[in-house]
Amino acid sequence: MTEKELYELLEIDRPEDVEYFEQLADLMEADEEISEDLFRHALSAIRAENAGEFAENYLAELMNAIPEELSAEDLTEALDAMEQRLLLLAEDLDEAQNREDFIAELYKLRNWLHEEAGASLDGDPCTLLEAFTEMRAEKLGAVSHEYGLDSFPELMPEEISYNLGRFEKIEL
Repeated sequence: MTEKELYELLEIDRPEDVEYFEQLADLMEADEEISEDLFRHALSAIRAENAGEFAENYLAELMNAIPEELSAEDLTEALDAMEQRLLLLAEDLDEAQNREDFIAELYKLRNWLHEEAGASLDGDPCTLLEAFTEMRAEKLGAVSHEYGLDSFPELMPEEISYNLGRFEKIEL
């Protein structure tokens, strides 16, 4: 995908125009290959106040798509760990390293969703994104499927390190 194609997909003229949840969803779910450099460029000017909200809403949408009767504890734990990582990084996007780490984690999540055979749909291998898309459609009344979500690829957020000066001492 070229920069021009990406801008058309996101309906933006420059990275500063990324300000809506739908743009992040389009970026995460685009079928076309997006290089990490282009992905970084598209999110290079995301505002701190939007970043955490975008990530939280997107991951909540994925988790809410999982049918209640489906046992997907490992999958929800992986998504929850990624959400916590992204929310912590989004707290301080003014710090260059946090911004880079936030974007890197989102790119990791995107690749994870698009990884071939990350899930199965009616016994056939599919990506997790395809499974989530069908689960979302199912909640809107589409035909039901049988999902295999127990052999998805590992999604491990990077270790988090914080300067302890960020925390306030409390009395117990």
